[in-house]
Amino acid sequence: MNRLTSPALLGVGALALALVQAGSARADAVADFYKGKTMTVAVAFGAGGGYDIYARSFSQYMAKYIPGNPTLLPQFMPGAGGAKAANYLYSVAPRDGTVVALLSNAVALAQIITPKEAHYDASKFSFLGRMTDMRSAILVWHTSPVKTLEDMKTKEVIFGATGKAGQDYMNPMLMRNILGYKAKIVAGYRGSNEINLAMEKGEVQAMANSWGSVRTRLGHWLTSKQAYPIAMVGLTPAPDVPDVPLVMNLAKNAEDKAVLELMASTTELGRAFATPPGVPADRVAAMRVAFKKMMEDKTFLEEAKNRKMDIEYLSAEAVEKVVANTVKAPPKVVARFKQALELK
Repeated sequence: MNRLTSPALLGVGALALALVQAGSARADAVADFYKGKTMTVAVAFGAGGGYDIYARSFSQYMAKYIPGNPTLLPQFMPGAGGAKAANYLYSVAPRDGTVVALLSNAVALAQIITPKEAHYDASKFSFLGRMTDMRSAILVWHTSPVKTLEDMKTKEVIFGATGKAGQDYMNPMLMRNILGYKAKIVAGYRGSNEINLAMEKGEVQAMANSWGSVRTRLGHWLTSKQAYPIAMVGLTPAPDVPDVPLVMNLAKNAEDKAVLELMASTTELGRAFATPPGVPADRVAAMRVAFKKMMEDKTFLEEAKNRKMDIEYLSAEAVEKVVANTVKAPPKVVARFKQALELK
């Protein structure tokens, strides 16, 4: 018998063909499932803010790469600093792959510091990837009595915030109770857009918001010097304003720095998208591939550049590692964190 047609080689060839056919069948099954469907993109905060911009861009371009080309529609679910959307994704949303969510960058942190509001386990979400990081700027209005970080040691500034699970609340609280800066926080706004309006009306004098969103949506504030950053929350300085100090570097001891670094880790999670637990693995895999392709799409990247959207892709695996590390933070650090936020 010709060795090229031996039973062993024929068996290997048949196995390879079977694997290819199986993979093709799975891909076809995913395409068949999504064809003609409308997917919901749950957004953890209200319309008009940075989450809105990224969710709409995601919805537009992901549709091109998900097999079957479903329609994606954002649905805004503000509340409890992002916990409302996370709770929905974990407990209510269909687990068939028709719902994805742009969750709060504090979703993992909120789980360990506000468990009464966070009825979910962030480590069980299936993440698709991250569009960009989220350094948070401490931004003050030009009529505020505080002009510099040094001023904030002796003069109180009023911050607008959404809820206790949001970075707009946690950042000024940590600055007050860990570092001794004078801050009053008014919570209850339904999103960053409402806080922006409150700044312009004089209801509040400062806010903690994504630096990328500030530059994208509120660039006119910066160029006209109506508002300006006095500090930045992140693991590394913002490249365009490297002289603005990092909050975590202002800590006076190792214990306080560990707390501030835990807060800064939320910037690494950034604008990350996830599905509920239990979505079929082939659909999750297809969406992860689609997400990566979208992040490499030249048209998408050009539009993002024109809209001044920061883009810094992080894979699903890397995002899930960030989440896992956060939910496993040392109890001593978590306790100090909660104490600083005046949480029971």
